[in-house]
Amino acid sequence: MRKLFLFFFLFISLLGQAQLQNWVVAPPVNPVTTLSGSFAELRRNHFHGGLDFRTGGAENKPVYAISDGYVSRITISARSYGKLVYITHPNGYTTLYAHLNGFVPELDSIVKEKHYEKRSYEIDFTLSPTDYPVKKGEQFAISGNTGSSGGPHLHFEVRKTEDNSLQNPLKLNQYFKIQDNKKPRIFAVKLYGLNGGSVDNLSEKRFNTIMTKTKEKTLRNGNNIKAWGDVGFSVKANDYMTGTGFTHTPRNMKVYVDKKLISDVYIDNIKLSDSRAVNSLIDYPQYSKNGEFFIKSFCDNNYPLTIYREAYNEGKVRVEQERDYKVKYEVIDDFGHVDSISFTIHGVKTELKPVVHNCENYLAAGENHFFDKKDFLAFIPADATYYDFIPDYQEIPTTKYYSKIFHFGDEKMPLHTFCDITLKVERDSAIQDKRKLFIAKLTPNNLIWGSAGGKYENGFLVGKTREFGKFAVAADNTKPIITPVHTNGLTRYPVLVFKIADGLSGIAQYDGYVDGQWVLFEHDAKTRTIRYRMDPKRVEKNKNHTFKLVVTDFCGNSSTYEKNIFW
Repeated sequence: MRKLFLFFFLFISLLGQAQLQNWVVAPPVNPVTTLSGSFAELRRNHFHGGLDFRTGGAENKPVYAISDGYVSRITISARSYGKLVYITHPNGYTTLYAHLNGFVPELDSIVKEKHYEKRSYEIDFTLSPTDYPVKKGEQFAISGNTGSSGGPHLHFEVRKTEDNSLQNPLKLNQYFKIQDNKKPRIFAVKLYGLNGGSVDNLSEKRFNTIMTKTKEKTLRNGNNIKAWGDVGFSVKANDYMTGTGFTHTPRNMKVYVDKKLISDVYIDNIKLSDSRAVNSLIDYPQYSKNGEFFIKSFCDNNYPLTIYREAYNEGKVRVEQERDYKVKYEVIDDFGHVDSISFTIHGVKTELKPVVHNCENYLAAGENHFFDKKDFLAFIPADATYYDFIPDYQEIPTTKYYSKIFHFGDEKMPLHTFCDITLKVERDSAIQDKRKLFIAKLTPNNLIWGSAGGKYENGFLVGKTREFGKFAVAADNTKPIITPVHTNGLTRYPVLVFKIADGLSGIAQYDGYVDGQWVLFEHDAKTRTIRYRMDPKRVEKNKNHTFKLVVTDFCGNSSTYEKNIFW
């Protein structure tokens, strides 16, 4: 049967790609009720890749293939997607099903074999079209709450197979039948003076919205906005759906100036590798300040996204005449519902501030840069920054760490890719085992909040970061913490449960052994819990066994827990 399917799959593949909205599919869960997350919602450092189907607050619901295809890849992680299945379809699309609890028996045996082959809970492997083909509506998994999930649901994505670009699954809504009669809502608008331009003699200004007597929305205290030079806009807005209190991101944002469309942002078809560029779309300093998402109508000069369908003058308006400029902002959701706001900018001639491009540390976006301060070095790749900047830099002497404290860059500026950083180690002879050293990320109060890794090379520590801020070389001589939660009464509840933690360099590996044989512990990073369900195929029942758990951090410190158990 599966060989016949392979022939059918290869034959259909020759027909080429179909349009997503013309694809006949089955829902991935049944019944489909409402969504807790929509496609391309703005999230911390990424766009939400798909739809979150609610499962009634329960786990272990059947999950179905939406169309014929084959299981092409499975990844399992303690974070992110958790247990994740890719199904490749012959029409050029791949669907993803995430935060799963497990798989049907035939697929589960394939997965478990990979766990034991690699002796790791975290695995990532591919399958051929003949390994596990599926039919439309066939169950292959059960829903759950694994990985970085905030509650039971199924996360579902559609991607183009050729370039891994994220597609909007709501284009298939004729089969999901999700209802929505609620329109988006605009809460606030920000105006920015760009390239030396100004708004009310400021670089930027925020206005909350207000409803007029004629039921039209405008800006509170926005009757006398004065501007000159290049001006950009951003909007804070939410979308809503029928039957759920969850908020979503509008799909489309349009700006008209004097009835001319100058910006048309349509969030769709985002390459997975560009998902972090959500930080270019939003006002990142505003988000860093209080978690608010303001969507910009204008483009940074080194952005990778292709969501700006119209961007006259890169989405900016040039106020260069002493007259009124009539502005209209529209936000539109997936179902065509619209909210809008109108206001006026008064062109008032003002002396523009000069833009500095020639200072020593000026770093232009889109170019590779080496930043060399002798005791601190950084390599900033061409695709790391969205716009030009002059990095803050400061060296702070300290005896608390094995280097100076180095303040590099602005914490309110996002990075798209990793930058290499190199810190000079001081008091080098004070620590014999250089594996214990790592680059610590520091809070404003110089406390450790994270790690940038680090490899010791000739008196320096080399690591990677995707955040600007404070860094120093620290030593991790502390063993990970193992806390037993359930190790007795295994005949009644046959699951070994532990909490594991490491407050410095982080946990690199954990290995459990029963009678000297490696066993599979599943890891839930959000609760710092690992679990092993006693497996009668690997461990003999009704007898005493030796058990050992070894947990190791990234600096080579290990903790061991040993106990005799009965099962």
